Amino acid sequence: MKLFIYLLQTTACSGIFYAFYFLLLRRYTFFTLNRWYLLGTLLLSLIIPAITFPVKQVAHMDMLQPVIYMQQMQVEKEPVTRVLKYNVDSTLAINWLQIVKGAYIVLAIISLLRFLSTLIVFAYRARSNSLMQIGNVQVIKSAGRMGNSSFFNVIFLNDDTLNADEVKQILAHELLHVKLMHSLDRVLARFTQIVLWFNPFVYAYIRSIEENHEFEVDRIAALEADKSWYATLLFKLSVSNQSSLFQNFSKAPLKKRVAMLFNQPTNHMKKMMYLLVLPVVVLSCLAFGRLNTDNVAKVNFKLLKSVNSERSQADTVDINKFRQIDRLKGRGRKVQSPTTSEQYAQTADYKQKNAAVEKVSGKMLTYKVMSVFDSSFVMGHIIGYKVLHNNYSYILNTKYGQLKELKNQLKPGDEIEMNVFSAAYGNATPIVIEPALVIKNGIKLFQLAEADIIPKAPFLYEANRVRFTDGQVTKIQKYPNGKWKSAVVEVVNGYKIKFNVKPSAPAFEDIEDGDHVRFRFVHERKSGSKEYTVDDWVSLSANIKDYGTKNPDFFFKFYEKI
Repeated sequence: MKLFIYLLQTTACSGIFYAFYFLLLRRYTFFTLNRWYLLGTLLLSLIIPAITFPVKQVAHMDMLQPVIYMQQMQVEKEPVTRVLKYNVDSTLAINWLQIVKGAYIVLAIISLLRFLSTLIVFAYRARSNSLMQIGNVQVIKSAGRMGNSSFFNVIFLNDDTLNADEVKQILAHELLHVKLMHSLDRVLARFTQIVLWFNPFVYAYIRSIEENHEFEVDRIAALEADKSWYATLLFKLSVSNQSSLFQNFSKAPLKKRVAMLFNQPTNHMKKMMYLLVLPVVVLSCLAFGRLNTDNVAKVNFKLLKSVNSERSQADTVDINKFRQIDRLKGRGRKVQSPTTSEQYAQTADYKQKNAAVEKVSGKMLTYKVMSVFDSSFVMGHIIGYKVLHNNYSYILNTKYGQLKELKNQLKPGDEIEMNVFSAAYGNATPIVIEPALVIKNGIKLFQLAEADIIPKAPFLYEANRVRFTDGQVTKIQKYPNGKWKSAVVEVVNGYKIKFNVKPSAPAFEDIEDGDHVRFRFVHERKSGSKEYTVDDWVSLSANIKDYGTKNPDFFFKFYEKI
């Protein structure tokens, strides 16, 4: 995946640089400057996405608790035949990423072979009988459709229909290509094309590099020859099917070459336009370069495989069905630590804790509850249980969000089966784990909402058209008297539902910031791509088995009094 991100970033970067050239620079007669701009920005397009910029900042250590996700909704239980779809062998699924990667490599190899074949053809033709030697430049009789061209210090000359003056002009033209080392530009461009064969801007770069080479040489050559006669020679020997690797005397597009030949030189003041490339480079670095943050402190999070169990507590738990959880959002607080993240990563403490976490990663294992835990560390005040597995202790956090459900359900001496969802640890801190599933004596005590099937909709409907959703309460705002003014319910799939509360509404007792709730409401308004605002809330409950706090203005419009 990193390779594809890099390739996409190089494509975007080259597109920005080429657009700058196409819109501002290509009409200028500063051909040498244009040459170095094209070569430099083509290489920068490859370099910038790979650059890492060190950034020093104080780390904001994430707490262990993630955003609470939706639990069981009021829907019909899926039949067993439908549950089977989650047991499909993943090895049978099409891995599109591998297919795309394979296609990229195959086509890159094909492009490389074409390049090598061109070099082999050149080496074979360079062994032909030499017509003459001009310094270290060898002039060889051109055969077939090769035409008048050059590559490094070899010139291919087809003089069958040329007079002495025309031969002299062609040799002078190709010698300029050799002197200016234009062949090296083309080789570099072709190597870039091999790596970025899918990038349309690379082909535009190659075309512009070829044109600029001819513009540069034409302008110099025409200083010692009549421009009209020189243009006539271009038309006489025009070709359009030569390899882009060789410099050809009269390769298409001739119209551009002749027009540029007779254009007036660009005013030298316009060279100032090239300074504008500096902010373009800086913006590209900021957009596509990687930031390497050097944090003052580090708490390591491990995202582990979690159990994908059945939707109802009454159902049998299948602990063999796993899926990777790839997101964890938590609370943050500033942490001070005596060591930096890099230094701590080299310590024996880090290695020991990392190994302990790896041992429990993605496995349903047995733990023994040792004691109740209540202490404060740099990651905050932790309340929970100290549990032991394989002679190594972990802290099962029960302070925050859904994990409150485990309070008072365990006691020292209990044995539980547990699958770990995430782990946090740092310098001078214990390993704090968050479970995906906890089973005691065959009964499921707890299942994290993140470990269940993530819904697509922000909410569902009851038969009476009341909307309902499960999520985590965040961003509570209060009136001066302490009663809630507004709050947000964040759903597992990223939706956020903000609800406003009147001062006369009842208080939400026993519900705190971070708690997992079932929220009922009506008359929602869409206020963002994944956001809703609600004024008419119906009820808010920390227990899906009851309605919790009821809004007297709306609750009894939809539910009968008992």
